Amino acid sequence: MSARVAIVTDSTADLDTADAQARGIGVVPLFVQFGDARYQDNVELTREEFYRKLASLTVLPTTSQPTPAMFEDAFRPHVEAGRPIVCLTIMASLSGTINAANTAAQSFPGAEIHVVDSETVTGGLALQVQHASDIAAAGGDAQAVLDALARDREVERGFATLPDLSHAVRTGRVSRAQAFIGSLVKIVPVLRIERGKVEPQARVRTFARALDTMIDAAAEEANRADGARICVIHAQAAADADRVAEALRAKITTTPRAFERFVAGPVIGTHAGQGAVGIFVIAGP
Repeated sequence: MSARVAIVTDSTADLDTADAQARGIGVVPLFVQFGDARYQDNVELTREEFYRKLASLTVLPTTSQPTPAMFEDAFRPHVEAGRPIVCLTIMASLSGTINAANTAAQSFPGAEIHVVDSETVTGGLALQVQHASDIAAAGGDAQAVLDALARDREVERGFATLPDLSHAVRTGRVSRAQAFIGSLVKIVPVLRIERGKVEPQARVRTFARALDTMIDAAAEEANRADGARICVIHAQAAADADRVAEALRAKITTTPRAFERFVAGPVIGTHAGQGAVGIFVIAGP
């Protein structure tokens, strides 16, 4: 039996392709551009190909949002089948993707299409999308999905760190002066992603300490109650992600509902660079 509510998202959720297909989640790709060559994220360019290009080229790629027509194509089969749609996008403060989704929704007057700013990115978005999918698969209606997502946005916390600031400088996310000062005193930032904002969580002296700081912060969130949804995300840093996941599991005293692992795609990979690691937690239940 098909879900009563259709779930659509964008490729910055970094969902495993097989998992998204098995769940019936529609994924609208963003674009990644290396020089004159433009690719649909995870359609025409895999994660492995992206990082291979990122390591071999001196000019960083750029990313851009999908077109409204791409969201229309994702919405149309569900509109024609009379299914309500909940579309979750990357947080509006990082991308105009939500604007493309809203424009597409206006092309279907009378259809029930809810476009939701997830207020997060990558694995944090994936956790919300999977939760929405679980509720829809269990027979929940659109309002049940929206209510659960509102609660998710309220309590979800993300933590991330990166071993160097060179990519963040080149993409304008960090100034050269900040990076220079940071390198002089060997400061490694830990960032917090919460309610659509990316803010400093801590500044520590080593990358190892930054990982420990993330683990402690994430464990505190996960230990609030049973049923937390957790994911570890990395940008071509599988060994570090393994260590983080193992250490985090050891610190969690509750029973999580989900513990996921994802590889970050072009949006995070471009701005943070290879080696970045993050943890997202939606506190239970």
